[in-house]
Amino acid sequence: MYQSLLTNRYLTSRVIPLLAVAAVALCVALVIVVVSVMSGFLEQFRTAGRTLIGDVIVHASLHGVPHYDDLIERIERNPLADSATPVVETWGVLRMPYDETTAVQIWGIEPESFDRVTDFADTLYWDEVPEGLERYLLPDAIERIGPDLAESLTLEQQIDILFDRMPEDSPLTREELALEVPAVPQKDWITLLQRLGRFEVETLQRILDERQWEMILEADDWLADPTNIKRDGLAMSRFGRPAIIPGMHVSKGNMRTGNGTYEVQGNGRWWLPRFNGTLTTIRIDRDGGISDEPQNLVLPFANEFLSNVRMVDKQRVFIPLETAQEQTGLFEAALIDGGVDPARATQVLIRASEGFTADELLAEIVPIYESFYKDRIDDVTDRETFPPPAFVTIQTWEEMQADFIGPVEKERMLMWILFSIVYLVCAALVLAIMWSIVQEKTRDIGILRSIGATRRGIVGIYLLYGLVIGVIGGILGFFLGWLITYYIDDIHDMLGAPPMWLGVLLLAAAMVVIGWAIVRMRSGELLPTVLGTFISIPLILLGVVIVWASATGQGFVMWDANTYYFPDVPNSVDLLVAFITLIGGIVFSVLGAFIPAAKAADMDPIKALRYE
Repeated sequence: MYQSLLTNRYLTSRVIPLLAVAAVALCVALVIVVVSVMSGFLEQFRTAGRTLIGDVIVHASLHGVPHYDDLIERIERNPLADSATPVVETWGVLRMPYDETTAVQIWGIEPESFDRVTDFADTLYWDEVPEGLERYLLPDAIERIGPDLAESLTLEQQIDILFDRMPEDSPLTREELALEVPAVPQKDWITLLQRLGRFEVETLQRILDERQWEMILEADDWLADPTNIKRDGLAMSRFGRPAIIPGMHVSKGNMRTGNGTYEVQGNGRWWLPRFNGTLTTIRIDRDGGISDEPQNLVLPFANEFLSNVRMVDKQRVFIPLETAQEQTGLFEAALIDGGVDPARATQVLIRASEGFTADELLAEIVPIYESFYKDRIDDVTDRETFPPPAFVTIQTWEEMQADFIGPVEKERMLMWILFSIVYLVCAALVLAIMWSIVQEKTRDIGILRSIGATRRGIVGIYLLYGLVIGVIGGILGFFLGWLITYYIDDIHDMLGAPPMWLGVLLLAAAMVVIGWAIVRMRSGELLPTVLGTFISIPLILLGVVIVWASATGQGFVMWDANTYYFPDVPNSVDLLVAFITLIGGIVFSVLGAFIPAAKAADMDPIKALRYE
């Protein structure tokens, strides 16, 4: 009973124990925030790594798997598999519209089934044509239908176009301009219309009639409805032709901003979906050799995708599956001696049904492929290129992304270990504070021992003292860490653009502290002066920095999306880590109290009663 009473008295009658509680709370909060952010980053990385891959991957050689449609049908009949999709993977080079060639990883996909497996639609970056880029689409559309549009111009429209181009002080009248119309070549009318489309859209709409304007919109339906870019991206089609969907970082025209969005260089001039790209691939023959002629294909860009995995977004491009099969020689072909060589896919991506894990699905896919191989081996003319199960890699998405996930997991564990060193600081603080309390309470210890308190009872007082400090500090630290983590994006935004009022408030608080210190200094006290100095200087410096940052817009960017490739700081608390950290704070607080408790128990009661 007396242990509880004395512990409560010690806690409520001194400021020092409150400092110990604050130290424990800060240590626990620090570890929770750091490890939760790292865990959130890892979770985002895992989610992004799974994007465009699925749960389980069947990966064959560059010769591919024949009759993949039958394999997919068998897989989708299994209740653990939600859907599957074929992929043709190869490498090539892509010539960009700004006269630069870059190496790319090419994936041929079926958009609909690929979307069911990977949520491909959610990765398409452009939901609509960015505002202001119609000025580039209009001239391109006019050039596409140039001769027909130029021929449709009436004499009045031609005069309006010329009159609009004339300087204000020109002496020519409309009648005189009409005489100039026959001398203007058709190509010049096209150029004039393009110029109006780029710089004077309202004038162009006023001059053209409804039918002519409809001709332009039909030449590029993104002008009629900017959201059609999402539709064309999902269909991988542009102007009725197969199209390319590159990663956001394939194009050097896309610049990532600090908040994770993208801006197109040159005021939108280098926006990739308005151009064509030339894709060059090398065919590999059945013997493993390389064909003599590279395969060149000019395709329009229909959209861009963002998976948030830098290596993917920097080098992968998507094209329709049939187009990829044509480029790589994996298309269905008739054989000279009769029969058909079936089309092939180099990968099959599979998504698990709701409630099942990738590992559970993997255990089902392996026997499915083995059965498929046994049933189909006799249907393939070139059996040497039909990969047996031993030559096919079947793995989960996490195994495939092990090179990405492994280092991040190790970094998280390293950060946890490094920041857990603060527990030693926590224990040292508790030890120092408890030691001073034991010294201060020497006579009290002597009295307790003299009236019958045992050594175990004395140890119990100070261990309970350390336990209470650890529990209170740990709980406060838990909620403080949760609060900081949950609102970390708001805190980050405030650091990036600190409000002026906060700086003014800190400066005002500094003035109040300085005033209090001056008043107390007149009474000859030194402590208020020291405290006033130590408190006011940081407040002044912080207030000045915030006022300057608010006035200049030069805030502190802690989480730069250019570095981490996620627009927001992870703000979900890792509850397992939080509880372990809370328990760790309590344990080390008790450990810190052991030495002072042992010292108190070892005191000689007679000497303790004589202690001054």
